[in-house]
Amino acid sequence: MGQEKTSDLQDELEKRFLTYALSTIVSRSLPDVRDGLKPIHRRILFAMESMGMNSASKHVKSAKIIGEVLGKYHPHGDSSTYESMVRMAQDFSMRYPLVDGKGNFGSMDGDSPAAYRYTEGRLTPITSYLLQDIKKDTVDFRSNYDNTLKEPVVLPSRVPNLLVNGSSGIAVGMACSFPSHNLDEVMSALISLIESPKQTVADLMKHIKGPDFPTGGIILNSKAELRMAYESGLGAIKTRGLWKVESLPRGKKQIILTAIPYSINKARLIEKIAEIIIAKKLPALTDVRDESDEKVRVVLEFKSTADENKLMSYLFKHTELENNFQVNFNCLKPNGEPDRLSLLQICQEFLKFRQQVVTRRFNYELALLEKRLHILTGFAVIFNDLDKALKLIRSSKSRKEAHEKLQAYFKLDDEQISAVLEIPLYRLVGMEMEKILQEQKEKLAEQKRIKSILASPKKIWAVVREEFEEIKNKHSDKRLTQIKTLESSKSVEYNAEDFIEHENVHIVLSQNGWIRKLKTDPSGLKFKENDQLLGTLQTNTQNLLALFTSFGTVYVSKVYNLPYTRSGFGEPVQSLYNFGDGEKVIGMLPLPAPVEGSETPKGQATMDFIKKGKSEENEFMVASADGFGFRFPLSNLAETTRSGRKIMNLKNDDRMIGFAPVTQDHVFLATAKGKAVVIPTDQVTQLTGSGKGVTLMKPGESSLVGFKFVSLKHKVTLQFDSGNDKEITVKSVRLCNRGSQGVIISKRKTILKIK
Repeated sequence: MGQEKTSDLQDELEKRFLTYALSTIVSRSLPDVRDGLKPIHRRILFAMESMGMNSASKHVKSAKIIGEVLGKYHPHGDSSTYESMVRMAQDFSMRYPLVDGKGNFGSMDGDSPAAYRYTEGRLTPITSYLLQDIKKDTVDFRSNYDNTLKEPVVLPSRVPNLLVNGSSGIAVGMACSFPSHNLDEVMSALISLIESPKQTVADLMKHIKGPDFPTGGIILNSKAELRMAYESGLGAIKTRGLWKVESLPRGKKQIILTAIPYSINKARLIEKIAEIIIAKKLPALTDVRDESDEKVRVVLEFKSTADENKLMSYLFKHTELENNFQVNFNCLKPNGEPDRLSLLQICQEFLKFRQQVVTRRFNYELALLEKRLHILTGFAVIFNDLDKALKLIRSSKSRKEAHEKLQAYFKLDDEQISAVLEIPLYRLVGMEMEKILQEQKEKLAEQKRIKSILASPKKIWAVVREEFEEIKNKHSDKRLTQIKTLESSKSVEYNAEDFIEHENVHIVLSQNGWIRKLKTDPSGLKFKENDQLLGTLQTNTQNLLALFTSFGTVYVSKVYNLPYTRSGFGEPVQSLYNFGDGEKVIGMLPLPAPVEGSETPKGQATMDFIKKGKSEENEFMVASADGFGFRFPLSNLAETTRSGRKIMNLKNDDRMIGFAPVTQDHVFLATAKGKAVVIPTDQVTQLTGSGKGVTLMKPGESSLVGFKFVSLKHKVTLQFDSGNDKEITVKSVRLCNRGSQGVIISKRKTILKIK
């Protein structure tokens, strides 16, 4: 066995996790600032170029491409490799696709591409600029995974691919998200930066107006917001879909969505709009259908009386028709270090890279040129004394002897003599020798030109600029994404109530917390086993509904937000609100719509703990099992979030047991063990916020089961655990101040509630 080594577990975990993190960041998830590619994409393009698959070649089966990549450069999963190739072929994912795909390569609806045995691909014309001059020692190469081949560390890209096509990835503790841009704008910015190196992000933005997504749409950010994102390398791009109105016969109209935000699944978007229509949250919208082909065309049918601007404002707010694209300019710098760069730094790094590539290319071409000139010089020397050369060759008995005689006489090196001996005899005639001399003359002129370029940085930058202008002239196109400030494209303001379909509904609540919204009469409804009716009420969809719980919390929401019940036992309230463990609904209350001048009736409750009657002050009272309680104004019951709002502060295991409108000048309270008390209503403190309240009654070892507002002339009915009811007069119970223990009204039976 090998020698064992002992080390601290924490240190080993830290080292190995750091190694894994760096490997993920550098070798998988972040693009290189120079060619804008991750290793997987770089290997796919290099493999396709090695196979001779340029834009003029025939399409080749994707299976063959994936096999080439996996076998030679990328020993990982075939599915992830194919997915990377597919994305480079999708014109809705990349602004300028790098792979020309043939077959089913997926869609904006999230459809999966066909298997790689069915699809085909080749490189696009613009991809040739990423790979051009790769065989001229323009970039470094490294060994592949098994040290049998060489692969490029980076592609010698003439196109700023990181900006024009964007990139995204998630590493360990680091992520990146680059939007795509218009090629013409980026090239113009780079050319201007060559002319005037001392520029700011604001100067570059005179050319680069903002992102240009392949799916089009609108960008709503202001210039200041875009500048901040470009300067810091971090921000959010607010995008919105494009729409128009088409006129139909008989005065009808329909809305057409012609573009959706980048990276949004069109099928899910349509599904969300359909859900809104089914739930009648937007009654004026009647139908949605997808008529898209190569272009996006989603048709929205709506009622002719509706305002299309308000409809779209609602959809922008409640669907992904308006979305944020997060900007995070994390990438790998030329030294392999991950960093967040600004737009200016990205452009500067790319220009430095292009300067290096052009310089290396000229050095490579100069080396080849000088090597050829060296051979041509040997030809010229031989030509000047051709008869002697032929005589020496004819007198030799072997190639080696001829080589030695020629070298000794003409004073040429081995390389020159070998070239002379390999030249065909026909090239020694006068006309062919003229061509050789002419070639030598041209090569000398080219050598002089290249040396003058290499000696002048200004001339190198001129070459870089010329290459940029060539790409710009050949491949520039118009922007697909419009840029508008939020003010100029602001949606029409709308009131949520404008879209509520006013109709009367019934709300049914069970004791176990199942809630139903019905258009029909709720009588005769069935409940789950061990469950029964807690209460029903009739209200209108534009009104509010308040649910009180045992935890002292009230949940108030619009009735139209509750889902309609078509079958079954309804929905559990826990799925509609953020309930705590063990929290139960103890009752519900209809509230008027929060719209001034509403003529819709408030709705009437038929729950057994809310009796008919009106309070001049619109007050309610709540009480807990430990005998605490207080009054509060109706105005406290405003609309809440899913988390509700605390209305009663409870301690220990105390729970809220009921609420009721203040309708009389006295309150009757009773405990489970048969004690009761009557106190004046004005002794119950009023609170405008949440609180514990005051002691209404001391239940001792029992607990309060309920309360009821009464006058001294009234009678109350008590329900016992035996199932029997008992009616008593209020006068029979001694009138006390709050905080007393009360008098005994039942010695043997347990009181369940007050009817």
